[in-house]
Amino acid sequence: MIIVLSLIVLSILVMVHEFGHFIVAKMSGTKVNEFSIGFGPRLFKWKYGETEYSFRILLLGGYCALAGEDEKTDDKRGFANKPWYIRLAILAAGPIMNILLAMVFLFMAFYITGSPVPQVKSVLSGYPAQKAGILPNDKIVMINGTKINDWNDLERIISSNKGTELNLKIKRDNSIIDKKITPITDKKTSKAMIGIMPEYQRSIFLAIKTAVDKTIYFSKIIILSIVLLITGKVSTNDLMGPVGIVQTIGVVAKTGFVDLLIFSAFISVNLGLFNLLPFPALDGGRILFVIIEVLRGKPVDPNKEGFVHYIGFLLLIILFIFVTYRDLVRIFLIR
Repeated sequence: MIIVLSLIVLSILVMVHEFGHFIVAKMSGTKVNEFSIGFGPRLFKWKYGETEYSFRILLLGGYCALAGEDEKTDDKRGFANKPWYIRLAILAAGPIMNILLAMVFLFMAFYITGSPVPQVKSVLSGYPAQKAGILPNDKIVMINGTKINDWNDLERIISSNKGTELNLKIKRDNSIIDKKITPITDKKTSKAMIGIMPEYQRSIFLAIKTAVDKTIYFSKIIILSIVLLITGKVSTNDLMGPVGIVQTIGVVAKTGFVDLLIFSAFISVNLGLFNLLPFPALDGGRILFVIIEVLRGKPVDPNKEGFVHYIGFLLLIILFIFVTYRDLVRIFLIR
């Protein structure tokens, strides 16, 4: 059941991504030859209009095959014959849909649990907040002169001021009182903290705001990780492939539905941003060719571009095999 659930989650992420390409292509009058969920041999297919819809055996992927995407075509509705801005919209639609899906997942999660607000629910024993005299129901309204609008503001300021004394303005009942607190580093998480737990409030507005904030936060983490990987500051051994993701989804699913939604959102943002990398065969690589066309005033030969994407696809397959091997080794060693 865990494997089935993992495959369902991955299939949803891929389906939404490919649906982004598909729906914008259809709306712009671009011919779609095939819309497929999965790779490999077909399990079943059906045709509606000019497009063939298929469901294939390997659910760890999928594609939206557009006419004239990788070759020259005389069809005016072919992808290569569409204006550059339409092609750009079609290519960007997949990653954008993944990011929007992440926001939907996060909205659901935070509407179920509520969103953290900068009001103290409890104070941890022995931490700076307790020593400073902060009490449950205190509301933190300002730190070092900066207004605190939400829990993210509070966390951001605390995390960037390890070992530095902070001036807090706290609303208690109808009074504003001042407190001085120096964050400490938690031994388990290595994060700066003062030892307070937030109250949670549930509303549609708060859930939307928290979902957007968390999506931006996830994006920053993923972009930083990609930069560290490219610069060699993070080992390729830390990469996780589909097998590792399936295993992790299974572990997270056991902790609860909300945790599964949040992790799925993280994977969806990851999928969207990864596809925006300017690498051949990825959406970002194709977007790069469109930008080159705009800058040079004429398109790159579709056959040459198709060959470049073919090479990129082969490299991605090699990467897929490598990370799958690392996933299996990691799982084997853990067991």
